[in-house]
Amino acid sequence: MIVFDVIVHGEVKETIWPVSQRLQHILAYVTEEAKILSKKYGTAVNLSRRIIY
Repeated sequence: MIVFDVIVHGEVKETIWPVSQRLQHILAYVTEEAKILSKKYGTAVNLSRRIIY
């Protein structure tokens, strides 16, 4: 399962769990979430992808 950690100023603030694991759906979901997160936390937002088994 692919999840994304939201990193702000080097600190993990939250983890995004996409509903679907299809790559097209993940791309659309993460793109929308990135817009929301940049408004919430400002411009210093990084998304780090990791895999959970």
